[in-house]
Amino acid sequence: MSSRRVKITLLCEDSQHEAFVRRFLKGMGWNTREIRVEKSPAATGSAEQWVRETFPKELQVYRIRNHRAATGLIAVIDADTMDVKDRINEFKSACISQNIPFRTNDDTVAIVVPKRNIESWIYFLNDQQANEEDVYPKLRKERECSSAIKKMVQACKTTGINQDTLPSLLIACEEYRSRILPLRT
Repeated sequence: MSSRRVKITLLCEDSQHEAFVRRFLKGMGWNTREIRVEKSPAATGSAEQWVRETFPKELQVYRIRNHRAATGLIAVIDADTMDVKDRINEFKSACISQNIPFRTNDDTVAIVVPKRNIESWIYFLNDQQANEEDVYPKLRKERECSSAIKKMVQACKTTGINQDTLPSLLIACEEYRSRILPLRT
């Protein structure tokens, strides 16, 4: 690993997103003290909209900081009833509307889009019947996602995610491998 300090900004909708991604990154060997979290303020409207509208500003901050030290940005947003690609295109549109270039292939910027929501992934990773259309109940406590994270970490470390995996989970693992993992080298 490089001797430079790596800082990752996590832009997310809620505490479940934060808990899931923090635990995942820790399992992948990241120092969680080097993660800055920007989470949608509670009771201020649509968390999805807040993430989408905040992304261009955080992308600018990432680019400024990335010139000084290796850094990354991870945005997490539920797809809800949308397609993952359509949700990512909303980020692109938000950037265009603010005259900020969208992420390039060289940017260590991942957009993670659980479809229908993060609970779909948690239920699936915990070996329960799950799909990307049904709504699954929220966990009583965010930390209850730990067993699901262990399976995701194992799968992402070994590329052991099989083709029966939820499509949005496959896309998220590829986003991590291609966009965030290069910070480790």
